[in-house]
Amino acid sequence: MNDQANVQRLLENPREILGLEARDPRRAEAFWHGLSRAERLRAVLACQGSERLRLIVLAQDADTLVRQLPPDEFLATTLDVGPDAADALVAASTDDQLAYLLDITGWQGERLWPQRYQLWLPAIVEAGAERIARWLAQTDVEVLALLFAHWFRVVKFLTSHDEQEPPDDLPGFTLDGVYFIEFRQKDMQDYASQVLVVLKSQTPDRYTQILEAMLWESAIGMAEDALILRAGRLADLGMPSRAEALELWAAPPPKEAAWRALPTKGETGFLADAPPRSDAALNLLPRDHALPALARALPQGARDRLRAELAYVANCGVMALDVDPTDLEAVARAGREAVGLVNLGLELLSDGDRSVAGQILERLGLAALARQGAQAIRQLNARAWRLVNEGWLAQAPGGLHILDEPLDRWLAGLLFPHPRCYDQLMGDGREYRGFRDQADLEHARRGLDLAEFWGELLGLMGVAIDQLAQLSPELARGRQPLELKLTAVVGTFLARGELGLSGLWPIPAALAPRAVAALQRGLAQWRERRAAESVEALADPARAEMAGQLLRGVLGRIQRDLAAVDASKVDPRFIASLVVEK
Repeated sequence: MNDQANVQRLLENPREILGLEARDPRRAEAFWHGLSRAERLRAVLACQGSERLRLIVLAQDADTLVRQLPPDEFLATTLDVGPDAADALVAASTDDQLAYLLDITGWQGERLWPQRYQLWLPAIVEAGAERIARWLAQTDVEVLALLFAHWFRVVKFLTSHDEQEPPDDLPGFTLDGVYFIEFRQKDMQDYASQVLVVLKSQTPDRYTQILEAMLWESAIGMAEDALILRAGRLADLGMPSRAEALELWAAPPPKEAAWRALPTKGETGFLADAPPRSDAALNLLPRDHALPALARALPQGARDRLRAELAYVANCGVMALDVDPTDLEAVARAGREAVGLVNLGLELLSDGDRSVAGQILERLGLAALARQGAQAIRQLNARAWRLVNEGWLAQAPGGLHILDEPLDRWLAGLLFPHPRCYDQLMGDGREYRGFRDQADLEHARRGLDLAEFWGELLGLMGVAIDQLAQLSPELARGRQPLELKLTAVVGTFLARGELGLSGLWPIPAALAPRAVAALQRGLAQWRERRAAESVEALADPARAEMAGQLLRGVLGRIQRDLAAVDASKVDPRFIASLVVEK
């Protein structure tokens, strides 16, 4: 018998049993079978990929453990280990599990994809005639006809008075002397022929029905029927349609967020029979976010209900964002975006109070929380569009690209069809992700506030927006035109002032050394003086604070740009903070 401390440790870190197996297989097996089946199932679900498979096959009742996996967990497990290592899983699978695997992986969008569907055929055939027969019996005639048409061509021969023997030009493979088959793919011939033998021997009428459909039915019509039947099966197993999935991003119905008047989910029996699941969806978010933190404190039954809801939400992300379900990295990104909306909505409704958030989670559905998060993001998206299309950036050369980093990145992210959060910690080329919490929202809101305020600040400095275009034509240096940035606008404006030049035009090339020298001398003092003057000039403390932040930032960038420049040997091509005539 295992003591409770060991059991709890295993459930929290089931890799320990795999380590024990490597050191002492007999002891590991005894320990493993000393657990109840429910405990073994939860330990299996706490692992991923090959480790999950190793734990399953360690059990004497491995087949039963496989069949207890919800279809989405079975899918995740088989995709983790891949078709070449999934023989044991496919052999033990229930009809619903295998159908879910094939319905998800064997289609591309709304089209059957035989090349991917057939990846699992070797595992089905390897499982034996009984498993092949079960797969054939539960698969739609339309799907089998389309698959068979990809694998082989059928010629039908009927004897007549004039012709009693098949002609020599018929394909060589036949099971009944009526349907002659020419295989299109040599690498699939052995598998396909075994499938045909089982089909003909166990269900001869279905064999005839499928081959006749290949000969006479429209492939387009069969594909349409197969799609409808697949959609029904997926809906029965909790996979939303794309239209249903997009509801996560829809505007919330009136009073949907009035959670205080709702009974708890436990009181209504909501998902009361939810089977055990892994924490895969919860693990998509950092542990310190509200949703994962609250989930860890839930009792087992409530946590299973939450996991079931989260699995649905993650599937909504996959369907709505049109992600290839076999691309595990893309699936994780889509699921993380959808689950992030839930966490964001939860933090917004609770205003960051974890005790209130727990009460909300007990009552309000996760889809409703996601809509609250999506609505907050949509409001920022609308503001960003107004700024770019109607605000001061609509008149600025280059539009949003005139902003310096990171404001240009924040604003660009908000303008995506699915607005994104800019995260510079993610590295070049991957700096955008879905919004996850209030901190993301506040950073985006702050970036948008600053971008909007730049237009006002330029006016306070005496720079009219329509003057910016006077700098833009002079930016083509060599063959590559450079973007006009606000750092260059402010640097040029200050340099012209130091040189006694009026207006906002590029610095004459002959004066570039003097301009650089003047900026180098005065920048350190200007940073504090200009910031102080901006605070004094604005009565609103919030606007004064933004002015100070923007001016300190832009003057700091100019100072860093010119720090190593020799004013006597100025090459304007390598100075980003001044616009100089060519």
